[in-house]
Amino acid sequence: MNEIAQNTVLISGGAGSMGLLVSDYINSRDDFTLTAIHDPNYKGQEYKSYEDLTNIEEDVVLEFSPASVINENIDSLLNSDADLIIGSSGVSSEMLSKLKTITDRKVIVIPNFSIGAAYQKLFSLALSDNFNSVNITEKHHGKKQDAPSGTAIDLANSLPPEINSHEQDGDFYQINNMNNKNIYSLRDDKFLAEQEVDFLNEYESFNLDHKVNDRKAYLYGVKVVLDLYHDLEGFNLGLENLIAKKINI
Repeated sequence: MNEIAQNTVLISGGAGSMGLLVSDYINSRDDFTLTAIHDPNYKGQEYKSYEDLTNIEEDVVLEFSPASVINENIDSLLNSDADLIIGSSGVSSEMLSKLKTITDRKVIVIPNFSIGAAYQKLFSLALSDNFNSVNITEKHHGKKQDAPSGTAIDLANSLPPEINSHEQDGDFYQINNMNNKNIYSLRDDKFLAEQEVDFLNEYESFNLDHKVNDRKAYLYGVKVVLDLYHDLEGFNLGLENLIAKKINI
């Protein structure tokens, strides 16, 4: 059997916005073959449909289900033999700990598939040595009621704890403080996904502003992961870490 036939793919959450985009992208590649969907809203006949994730046969599972069911799905997938590519910021710390123990197959957890968000985090980590204050402002569409976003939480927790935040004016959906960092959240349908990181010291400021204008932006991150897939082993977390390896930083 050739390599193409071996890389069969199941997309969990395949009827959602990201699932549909990724389905089309998988079908455009020669090294992966989409064969199955797991999603209660999937009504098509083109692919095999799984009601649950207990006895899957595919080689790779791409998990794009909503945060409300992501941890339950992962718990089922722990007992499978498939490689896992998990695209969600809602994976619990308990589930991450379980995923880290897997050594006999690939586990790739990507909370945010945006290339821009990955570079924003890499640049923020680099800037953190030279600034003593930082604010994070995340802006999302009105249907995203949870706040702060998983991407903002991850960034706040990744920066050194000794960096504090400064006051910021505005009418916000929520204001949270994590790891001594203020996270300001906005919810409005004029946004899709945006995040600003504002660094400040005594003499200067530096702003990193990232905007996603179309969900198709996330396909660039999916491409990075699938292009690197055959070279990866064990547990991998974060698109920024894969990019850092790729560009040797």
